[in-house]
Amino acid sequence: MKKIVRQQNYLKELIDSQENRFLSRQALKCLIRSAVEPLLDEPESGVVLYRIENKEGLQGLLKRLEFSEIEAFSYADNSENLIEKVWANTEFICVLTHRYVSILIWDTNTGDKNSVRYYSLYNSKLQHEALDIIKRNSKIDISTYQEKYNPDRRDNILLNASIRRLLNNMDEATGDAVLGYAEKSAEILSDSDYAQKKSRVIAHEIRNQLSICDLYIEIIKKHTQKENIDISAIQNALDTMNKSLKMANNSLIALKSDDKTELQAVNLSEIIDNAVNLSKVYTVDKDIELSYETSEELTPIADPEKLTAVLINLIKNASEAFPLIQDDEIQDGKYIKIKTEKNENSALIMISNNAPGINEPEKIFNEGFTTKTSGSGLGLWICKKSIEEQLGELELSRSTENYTEFTIQLGLGG
Repeated sequence: MKKIVRQQNYLKELIDSQENRFLSRQALKCLIRSAVEPLLDEPESGVVLYRIENKEGLQGLLKRLEFSEIEAFSYADNSENLIEKVWANTEFICVLTHRYVSILIWDTNTGDKNSVRYYSLYNSKLQHEALDIIKRNSKIDISTYQEKYNPDRRDNILLNASIRRLLNNMDEATGDAVLGYAEKSAEILSDSDYAQKKSRVIAHEIRNQLSICDLYIEIIKKHTQKENIDISAIQNALDTMNKSLKMANNSLIALKSDDKTELQAVNLSEIIDNAVNLSKVYTVDKDIELSYETSEELTPIADPEKLTAVLINLIKNASEAFPLIQDDEIQDGKYIKIKTEKNENSALIMISNNAPGINEPEKIFNEGFTTKTSGSGLGLWICKKSIEEQLGELELSRSTENYTEFTIQLGLGG
């Protein structure tokens, strides 16, 4: 008698290996589109393997795929391509071409109908780990596709197109979420002004994160145009974009919740290190030295993501104060410095730069006040409100002809 050994859901274990990363369903749809649409827009030799049980919002995309000349195989529960129904709530989409490979795996069993846990790879030699799992439960031999679409023979042109598509879709999702929040708030609160203001704040924060991603795309392009491609620089750019998109996604989620500030004792060094890494994109092409120093390990009470967003905003503003300044006009070179100190029961964060001082400093925290031709006047106002929500203070502590310093004060944890 032949012994039957059931397969396991190794795809779920793969998701677990990336530390339970969460993603909203709206952002998931954006990622799926960003993986498939570059191939549909510029058809070439390629294959798409997918298992998508909930097709809401993706019907048009999947129909386009079905009627295209691109090879595509479904592994839905009712598909003939599946050996066993062992994947349960786990779904995936794998796009393999000569130019790029995008693998996205997610599990819908999170206890939250608005989010999924996910695993993702882009142009990585680790692609075979996920594909081998799919191959073991596939009636189709996908080995030829694995060999044909090898990452060693791939450039990054369509990867860039895929990322740009993601940014566009995230921007559209932002608009949809903002509109939905405005309608919901107006109904519940009968206060359309409040809804509009709240929506503008969230949209501003999301645009900040998307601008980081957009600038890193240009960095990726520069590296891929070189004969000797710096893989580590590209990987760093993608990692930073991933962090930034998570923050943007969390801002979208905030529109559908009470958006309460989650205060906790945080490792200030880690927060600043993360903010500096995310913000380097604003300074790298302007020859601005971005540095920070800490006097000791401090654990203030704060919301980690909101504090990170404030620091990014302040660094971005500082970098934008330099464009009209020639390098030889600044004796010590252009810099933005972050320093921390302990002051009794408070942690102080000082963000300084040697760009020209601020005009009308008494107005800078006013909503709508800006000196930029394309500014919204929301950045510093948002920063101040955010720090106050974290039971702290933000002030312009010094502004002279060639020096500006902002200080954040936060209470220390017990």
